[in-house]
Amino acid sequence: MTVDDPKGMKDQLDQKPNGKTAKGFVSSWRWYPAAVTLGVLCLGLLVTVILLILQLSQVSDLIKKQQANITHQEDILEGQILAQRRSEKSAQESQKELKEMIETLAHKLDEKSKKLMELHRQNLNLQEVLKEAANYSGIHPANNCPFQFPLLDGVVNEETQLLVALGRWYSFDAPLV
Repeated sequence: MTVDDPKGMKDQLDQKPNGKTAKGFVSSWRWYPAAVTLGVLCLGLLVTVILLILQLSQVSDLIKKQQANITHQEDILEGQILAQRRSEKSAQESQKELKEMIETLAHKLDEKSKKLMELHRQNLNLQEVLKEAANYSGIHPANNCPFQFPLLDGVVNEETQLLVALGRWYSFDAPLV
């Protein structure tokens, strides 16, 4: 009997190992529809598994893209945070510089105010001195020139006395009387 002989193979399957045929055992041709059905089911499961693998691959690719997108967004956010920190630092430095400038200007203003107050005080003192000088000087009996200083009588001429009375400096080069 050869392998190519299907009838011989069928008889061989129906026989028991001791050479007798099996009674009550269904022959192999009756299993053929069940084997085909199982084959179709296996093929369906194989196709289903392949489709699931494809879907899993797509989901995996989508997850990778989302992770890359999240990483990119994190990088952008880190850049924005870094820029914000730099901006805050720059603003703090600017505030510090402005505060120093304000303090410097306030100090200068205080100094100028003190100088102005001193000048004002000197002006008031000068006004008092001028009032006192006006009280002591008047029209000199010798001529009609106001604000003559008896001190200068006989030392300088009337023009020089007038210049001194108006606030000009006395010059030693002035003509003497």
